[in-house]
Amino acid sequence: MAHGRERVLTEIVLIAACGLLLGLPALLLNGFPLLFDDSPGYFEPAFHLLHPHASPAWLSPPEPAAGVPFSDNVFFLRPFPYAVFLLPFAGDWGIWLIPVAQGTLAALVIRRALEAAGLAPRPLAFAGVILALALLTSLPVHAGHVMPDVFTGLLILAAGATVLGWAERGWPGRLWDGALLAFLTAVHLSHVAILAGLIVVLGGVALVRRRGVAAVALGLGAPLALAVAALMTANLVLAGRAVLSESSPVFLLARLIGDGPARDYLAEACPERGYLLCGRLDDLGRAAPGYPVSDYFLWHRQGARHAFGDTPRFLAEASEIVRETVRTRPLDVLGHVVANGARQLARAGLDPTLNAPVKPWTRQFVSRFGAPVYQAFLGSRQFRQALPLDALNAVQAAVLGVAGAALVGLGLARGRRLGGRLRGLFGVVLLGLVLNAGVAGGLSAVHDRYQNRVVWLLPLAAMAAGIAIARRLDAAPALTPAARCAESG
Repeated sequence: MAHGRERVLTEIVLIAACGLLLGLPALLLNGFPLLFDDSPGYFEPAFHLLHPHASPAWLSPPEPAAGVPFSDNVFFLRPFPYAVFLLPFAGDWGIWLIPVAQGTLAALVIRRALEAAGLAPRPLAFAGVILALALLTSLPVHAGHVMPDVFTGLLILAAGATVLGWAERGWPGRLWDGALLAFLTAVHLSHVAILAGLIVVLGGVALVRRRGVAAVALGLGAPLALAVAALMTANLVLAGRAVLSESSPVFLLARLIGDGPARDYLAEACPERGYLLCGRLDDLGRAAPGYPVSDYFLWHRQGARHAFGDTPRFLAEASEIVRETVRTRPLDVLGHVVANGARQLARAGLDPTLNAPVKPWTRQFVSRFGAPVYQAFLGSRQFRQALPLDALNAVQAAVLGVAGAALVGLGLARGRRLGGRLRGLFGVVLLGLVLNAGVAGGLSAVHDRYQNRVVWLLPLAAMAAGIAIARRLDAAPALTPAARCAESG
């Protein structure tokens, strides 16, 4: 009993220390948690719940478009679970703890994934893996970001761990894995599609092998169903509509307009149909610096969404245009999805907007914290547009090159010695990388930050392979010179 308590305490200390290793680099580099344009949209509901007398930024943007009715559903653009996650950190100093909390969750999932793959590195070795990830990959940047992007890679790892470790896991452990996976799925709409893709492929493999079907169906299917039910229930309560997201048709329409098929459909259909967008056919292909066509449509003050707002008619027409575009031009749409996904797969880097001028609504939101917090924000590298993004991207590119070469070399030379479960985790990681690129690039604009949120999985996989091979070499009996010669020959 005492030994068990000691082991649990060691694990708690280990995960907490590794959480610090992953959470501190961005804080130390920037001097403040990293923020994206969307960060206030996630954080504001949590802050407003604890500080109800503050004016909510999501209802009163600093420079609203005159007369444009945007949705009063606070979760219109973003799912609610990440706002719930941020609730404990919505006080004056709580914002500083977000990177550590996200880093701790990352360390916990990584530990679980390695154990499920047949590896359970000793505490010092595991801390070394985390330290390498913290110094050489994009993981600490995402852990230090007030955004749910850090959870994408964790979703892939957690899904792999759930399937690979299902047989040896008791029901309490399975329920914990399922609850965690449901949360990781619900924090971002793209995660719903990624997990669904994992279920389809892994379920197909399980059916062919006639093994592991329950692990996929219950271990992955149940959390997906729970996440979908939670998101739909929230929208039913807040907006009176049981949908995954009210804004999904607008985002899909933006993608189809950016690629072109929706513009072609509108040019053909507008003489007979009175869509709101028919009056803007000439400028639907417009772009601007920092705003590709789809982003211009969604976010630019001269874009169509700002012209029509989130009115019921505009949302209904967006849904119809998406449906009809896909129905009348399926191969065109599919071709663009595949091409964009391939482009996204090859593009990964830190978001250049980290060094862009801070948006007014971000500055307005941070100003609601105490004066010391706000002053720290004003003194951060990000606010001064001084983050060393080029250097960080160069380090990441070199590490990814080494990791990729190591995985290929180890796979060709010692692939059979890695163990079936570790090879299974590698398969899930590679599948997750492809699915992330397909979902992010195929359904949204291609941005480096989308694939960057998962590429740290490659160095992790390379280190896991190295640990596995080192263990087998240590466990192997010493060979005589003749035997060594025979093995090499």
